[in-house]
This record gives sequence, C-alpha cells and structure tokens, in this order.
Amino acid sequence: MDYKQIEKLKFALLNLARQGCRLNIPSYGISGRIIGVGFKPYWTSPVDSQIEKLEINYMDDSGKIVPFNFHNIISYNVISNDGTGYENMQNACMDIHVFSQSKSRDEEPYEKVRVEILKDTQI
Repeated sequence: MDYKQIEKLKFALLNLARQGCRLNIPSYGISGRIIGVGFKPYWTSPVDSQIEKLEINYMDDSGKIVPFNFHNIISYNVISNDGTGYENMQNACMDIHVFSQSKSRDEEPYEKVRVEILKDTQI
C-alpha cells in the first residue's frame, strides 16, 4: 500500500463517519452507527506503507459506544461501492488486509476482514 492508497482509505472512512453511516463486520459480530474514526499515524508520510492502527468508534443498537481497532493494515480492496467516488460515497464493502505474524509460511501473511459500511436510513 502506498501513500495515495492510505490517504484514499482515510478520506473515505472519515466521510462515511461524518455522514453517520452504519458499520457491519460480520466476522466479529459488529453492527452499529459510526461516530468516530481515528488513525495512527495521524499524518501520513510518503514513506508509509501501512496504517499502524485504525480505530472505529461505533454506537451499537443498545446505545453503547464501542471502539473497534485494526492493527497493521497492509492493504485493502474495495469490493463494491455506490459508484459516486470517494468524495460522495455512502455505501461501501471492502476487505481490509491485516498483517498477522501468527500465520504459517504456506498461508497469506494477512487476515482479510470484510467491512460493510452503509448509509443509515434510521437517522
């Protein structure tokens, strides 16, 4: 992942959070309205090749605010979006690739996490 890819992901996630979209991560049983997104490092450098930490704060259906963290994001794939580009995106489905040292040599060195972000119609 290069500098431009990191900036595109950050920009898209911040815009989706600003719109109050819903987050769904089926493999972790996570569902709720996004209320905040944070990154480490906050300022991206042209030499960066990964995001050390991505924290998504969301409000679950019972009203509790819950943080969810991704560590060592090395790449991502946008599976589908609503076709409006990163500036106006309201629906997105992506696979985030998280580096995992516990994987064996024969496996891919990352874990794919499917993340669905949809416009919240209940606002």
